[in-house]
Amino acid sequence: MGTIKIGLGQFFCLTVLFELGTALVVNLGMESGRDAWLSILVGCVAGLIVFTGYAYLYRKHPDMPFTAYTRQLLGKYIGTPVAILYIILYINLAARDLRDGSTMLAMATMHNTPLFILSTLMVLSGAYVLHKGVEVLSRTSVVFALVVMLIGLFGTIMLVLSGSINLHRLLPVLENGLQPVLFSVAHQNYMFPFGEMICFTMLMPYLSNVKKGPWVIAAGILFSAILLSFTMALNISVLGEDIVERSPLPLMPTISKISISDFIQRVDIFVVMVLIIGVFFKMAVFFAAALVGISELFHMPFRRMLYPCALIILFTSMLDARSFIEHLDEGGGLLYLVYPFFMLVVPAVLVVMAAVRAHFSAPRPG
Repeated sequence: MGTIKIGLGQFFCLTVLFELGTALVVNLGMESGRDAWLSILVGCVAGLIVFTGYAYLYRKHPDMPFTAYTRQLLGKYIGTPVAILYIILYINLAARDLRDGSTMLAMATMHNTPLFILSTLMVLSGAYVLHKGVEVLSRTSVVFALVVMLIGLFGTIMLVLSGSINLHRLLPVLENGLQPVLFSVAHQNYMFPFGEMICFTMLMPYLSNVKKGPWVIAAGILFSAILLSFTMALNISVLGEDIVERSPLPLMPTISKISISDFIQRVDIFVVMVLIIGVFFKMAVFFAAALVGISELFHMPFRRMLYPCALIILFTSMLDARSFIEHLDEGGGLLYLVYPFFMLVVPAVLVVMAAVRAHFSAPRPG
């Protein structure tokens, strides 16, 4: 995989689809009520600050994935177990997104289809694309990013024409002050989906441009945050705060409000399309990050572990929880208590060690 080089435009599209993922269809940031759209933007700022640490490590080690320079900075005996933990983390996140996507798909439209069948089809499609190579995944993202943008533009125009949008439902802004917004950011929005960009540290060595690459990814994060914020504001302005808060998939009833002269109706199939695309790319990127880590750590061709890893992801997603409510509760605990260690603490330690090493290894002026 060392010869892979991914273009900046492809990386931008991959970043946008990864960030949108399942976040586009769920009630993201509703802990802050009608200010959910604002908490997403604040969470993006926090996520961009975290990403600067990832970008710094990439610039210090442009040809190495995260698992490689972790061992270089922490040493073999500490760095190797940490690298293995990150591979497990990526597999776990891929499995959780697979469970999210298959359950939401069953809730939205395929009510009588077994969850196992939906999950199997999703993970096998991801494995097939990755078998062709990570560069194929990145090229595919360009096409599907265009599809998602066109669906979003069509849906927004139709909602405007159908007269379903009431911007007064967004007022007053910050009625209860900044505290609910900051609470939502601390408990969810900075980590989901922005903190999950840790997996891109495994793919960034394949950027075609070392200098511009991190800026393009940061632009993708910001663009996706604007889309997520706009979508949440749209949901609240169409449905109202109470309905959005109670709905697990608020984008579905929002789009179902489209009705123009009994001619354009039942366009909620577009939400299902967006859900499938988002879940596929989010799961596939975590999947790819795990494979890159396994390949680099154990010095084996990544395709050798592709289908065994797909089986692990599939059965981990099925055994993750007995119900979707339990799955969400478990995810909330991981998001607040466990993931910050991997996405904040360890990278911060590596940044400090890389900075210290760069300082002492820099040539002194004579």
